[in-house]
Amino acid sequence: MDIKAKLKTAIGVGLIGGAVLLSYEVFYWFTHVYESNVSVQTDFTNISAQVDGKIDDILVEEGGKVKRGQLLITLVQDDIKLNIDSLKTDLALEVANQASLATEKSAFETEIGSKLETQREKIQALKQEHRATQERLVLARKNLRRVTVLFKKKLTPETTLNAEQDKVLVLRGGESLFAGKIAVAKKELGELSAARRHLDVLDTKIKISGVKQDQIRDLIKKQELALSYRHITSPIDGVVDTIRRFKGEYLEDGVNILMLHDPKSYWIEANIDESQIRHVTVGQEVLINLDAYPFSDFYGKVRRIGSITTTEMGAGGSVSGSGKLGGWVERVPVRISLENPPPNLTPGMRADVNVRIYKNIKLW
Repeated sequence: MDIKAKLKTAIGVGLIGGAVLLSYEVFYWFTHVYESNVSVQTDFTNISAQVDGKIDDILVEEGGKVKRGQLLITLVQDDIKLNIDSLKTDLALEVANQASLATEKSAFETEIGSKLETQREKIQALKQEHRATQERLVLARKNLRRVTVLFKKKLTPETTLNAEQDKVLVLRGGESLFAGKIAVAKKELGELSAARRHLDVLDTKIKISGVKQDQIRDLIKKQELALSYRHITSPIDGVVDTIRRFKGEYLEDGVNILMLHDPKSYWIEANIDESQIRHVTVGQEVLINLDAYPFSDFYGKVRRIGSITTTEMGAGGSVSGSGKLGGWVERVPVRISLENPPPNLTPGMRADVNVRIYKNIKLW
């Protein structure tokens, strides 16, 4: 075969190859939505403090793995610890004061109870003696009347009459004396009963002490809550991406200190041309080619299609890209799951995606 024939053959093969390639591209255009230069995404968690303060220590390093609830950062907390110690001392003193009041109440209650019982027994004894004197006075008056009659009949001497009169006078004096003693004893009993009101005073003081203790406990809880705000823990199992603030820095609440992400939560964010978005539906299979793993295929599915374009998301920022006749086209963000993520995957890695439009046509 001469050179001319070989050239014709090569040209023919090239034309056939070009036609096949063009056919493939046309076929691919109608069966797939392809997007290059997409990126791996994840949810970032910005860690900040709830209160103002100075950083006492950063307990993690960039790239380190952390567990949910793990202590990440501590703020200076000596002042709060001192407040808590002081409040605990005040609480202990108030508890001791309440115990002292309870002991005083118990002792006073025992003492006043004993005195009241003794006074009641004294009054009872005086009443018995008073009744006995009254009975003797009644008999003495009867004898005096009898002796008086006999004396008038000159049947008894005057000395006997005088003796009976003296008995009546003595018994009347005794009866009046016991009545007076009973009145005094009752007054003393009343005073002792009034003294029992001191128990009510002690009860009130004990209750006030209990209220003070509750107030101190509430203050301790408040200080402990403030202390907890100075212990910043991880809300997720994740990886430390960036540390923005360091030991010794003073920061206000809400200022980002470091950033985490969940290494198990990745997806692909692809901005699809508006002319092709009509072909994309949730649940479609996607072939993913990661630049970091050029010889491996990864798979996913369309999970969500954005409701606004990337330009609108950027609030009128840069245009989305060039389109037909040199114009501009909009792009719609599409989230694609990454069902078999490789190791050492990081947010921001670049990839290409192929979205298969029709289920009955397979290319892989």
